[in-house]
Amino acid sequence: MAASRCPVHEDFDPLAPEFLADPYAVLAALPLREAPLFYAPSIGYYVLTRHADIEQVFRDPATFSAAAAQAPLVPLVPEAAEILLAGGHRPQPSMVSLDEPAHARLRKPAARAFSMTRILAMIPAIEATTSRLLDAVAGQDEFDLVAALAFPLPANIVFSLMGVPESDFAQLKQWCGSRAALGWGRPAPGDQVEIATSMAAYRRYLRDLVELRAAQPGDDLTSDLLAIHREDPGRLTHEEISSILFSLSFAGHETTTGLIGNTLRRLLEDPARWARVAGQPDLIPGAVEETLRYDPSVPVWRRVTTRPVTIGGVDLPEGAKLFLWLAAGGRDGAVFTDPDTFDLDRRNAGQHLAFGLGLHYCLGANLGRLETRLAVEELAQRYPRLRLAGDQELTFHPNISFRGPQVLRVRA
Repeated sequence: MAASRCPVHEDFDPLAPEFLADPYAVLAALPLREAPLFYAPSIGYYVLTRHADIEQVFRDPATFSAAAAQAPLVPLVPEAAEILLAGGHRPQPSMVSLDEPAHARLRKPAARAFSMTRILAMIPAIEATTSRLLDAVAGQDEFDLVAALAFPLPANIVFSLMGVPESDFAQLKQWCGSRAALGWGRPAPGDQVEIATSMAAYRRYLRDLVELRAAQPGDDLTSDLLAIHREDPGRLTHEEISSILFSLSFAGHETTTGLIGNTLRRLLEDPARWARVAGQPDLIPGAVEETLRYDPSVPVWRRVTTRPVTIGGVDLPEGAKLFLWLAAGGRDGAVFTDPDTFDLDRRNAGQHLAFGLGLHYCLGANLGRLETRLAVEELAQRYPRLRLAGDQELTFHPNISFRGPQVLRVRA
């Protein structure tokens, strides 16, 4: 039920076709000046749209638990739930959905993968992978930027970081697509069994990878985490290492695929904008930040209240599920001047909330920024006159939390 003084929007559905096609048109039509926080019966969540309210939630993890971060939006049919449990898949534990102190137990060792030293050391590999991927489409008059670059680049980088054999990359990418549907979509009952079977196989693969690296250590994150286990088995178990890999294998590439796709879409939709960044590569880091504000690849995150609380002038009960509309926060006129304009020169674009804040701030934020910057730089250098192909209707995966074009056709 809606809390006292909380408006209800019966028609708001973040998985409706019109929302998936253009959530910003839906956002613009909402009466947010009068009701920046409202209840959406279609998903059973309270929707927060103001930058300040979302920031308050992120900064108070004791009141706003992360437990809802990846809980399925729809109840699972019994057969699918049984397959998941038998395969060792549960909504918890995973870093994004754990509160303290359990969250810190997994985050601290995982942070080793994203130290600035390790990230900077990855630059040659990112550049080489970007070059190889673009070489594969050289000479083509038209190609899909997502398939050619945005999809394979971050996946190859994070899977290599984990120590996954290259022959298994394609399988992991497929499993990650199933994960998006399970945790953040609305799969039909008939599809849930197939998705659950994929998720159980995904979990089993990661447990096997941990055992393989335990027997055959390499120069990768999995081996680094196992070194912690060998020093003190109680500090980090094999199952916890598998859980860390489960988090990173998805978050480490799905979000960056969306960020690369969204950045290129927004730069290319205005030929003058693309010409400008091609001629002034120093504008590219700012363009990435502006994309994170204007069209983030993680437009929504979730929390649940641990006690009754008032936020944005609305009384919420304990157990209230919160839909943190990060993309709406990026369009908040109280923080960003002319928020519906993509501005390469915006000075405060970095105030966006696309990577969260506080304890759960995205571990891979700097890696995602780096991969996107290097990808755009190389593409702009090779194709300073690149343009979007005409007559294309962009499509997006039907989930609430990960957004980027599935196909982005361009003409050289």
